[in-house]
Amino acid sequence: MTSVRRVRGEGSFSQRKSDGLWVGTVDLGWAGGKRVRKSVSAKTRKAASAKFVKLKRDLEKSGGVTSSSTVEAWLNHWLDTIAVERNRPRTIQGYRGYLNVWLIPHLGQYRLDRLSEDHVRAMYRAMKDAGKSDATRRQAHAILRRALVVAMREGRISRNPAANVDPPPVGVNHRRPLTLDQARKVLASLDGDPLAARWVAALLLGMRQGECLGLHWDDVDMDAGTIHVEPELLRITGKGLVLGPPKSKRSIRTIPMLGPMRYALEQTEHRGPFVFYGIAKDPRQDWQAWKDLLVRAGVCDPRMPLGAMPELAAGRTTTGTLLRDAGVATTVIRDILGHAQVTVTEESYMRTDAATMKAAMVALEAHTQESPPDP
Repeated sequence: MTSVRRVRGEGSFSQRKSDGLWVGTVDLGWAGGKRVRKSVSAKTRKAASAKFVKLKRDLEKSGGVTSSSTVEAWLNHWLDTIAVERNRPRTIQGYRGYLNVWLIPHLGQYRLDRLSEDHVRAMYRAMKDAGKSDATRRQAHAILRRALVVAMREGRISRNPAANVDPPPVGVNHRRPLTLDQARKVLASLDGDPLAARWVAALLLGMRQGECLGLHWDDVDMDAGTIHVEPELLRITGKGLVLGPPKSKRSIRTIPMLGPMRYALEQTEHRGPFVFYGIAKDPRQDWQAWKDLLVRAGVCDPRMPLGAMPELAAGRTTTGTLLRDAGVATTVIRDILGHAQVTVTEESYMRTDAATMKAAMVALEAHTQESPPDP
């Protein structure tokens, strides 16, 4: 080529010796181990220059990603410039994990406009063969589908292969709530525990871990008897502890303060702006304190593996179940837990324990054995 020039930014513009065409080329960097370039050409310098300027302008608007770019290039662009504007830092961190571990290694090398349904299915099979749960595979599907929805909306692709593939089946939420008896044991063992209010908030108020750790004394109104729940304290890779926005608009709520919560808060030492000062500085202590509490309350055997113990998040499941058993309407439970939809409350956070089911079956047996009325 001859006459290498620069036109409005990075990229080369020159006349090719072999056929005399003027060619403008933009280097998009590396993706999937290959150099990615985008070129335009024309017989005259003026026509080629106009095409080159348009190419540069289009690439600038699209972050350098086109339909011929790789899936890896698009996924990174979507996450870093689009999804980041609509999601919490913790959510973006989770998405990044899925991209790095599954989506990019299995799909990243394909051209965006040539990604097929078979490619997507192959990734789901690989995840299943690796022993990943239905819930994990379904989350990977949701992330990929959303990224491609945006690509289609912006005209980078004409079809969404992820939308044409049946998602993995809906997994069952295996979070096991504490039974009423277990919850009573835990609450009875809180006397003298400096974190008593933390566990009451989890079991009786249904507050998420991040909501508890981000709770400020300014959010506690002892006179009105309420707790305002809004920011969450989360650990983000590369950033440390970050005080961020709530999970959804419905997560912002004001919860009436129960008697046990008031008493526990009155016994909690004021050591800083955060109610739970110690664990707010190091949330990892929160998990260990929960395990120690379950053992101390006699709910779990100390020899039990940590993975077999009820999760800390089971506190919210317990709250929903206890409220349901107390006859509280599902919509009210939704608002107390801060769920976006009632279906989430019904399907994921309210479980019927063995004792309740047994009582129901005994009642059914008694009903079916009753003597029929006299004619």
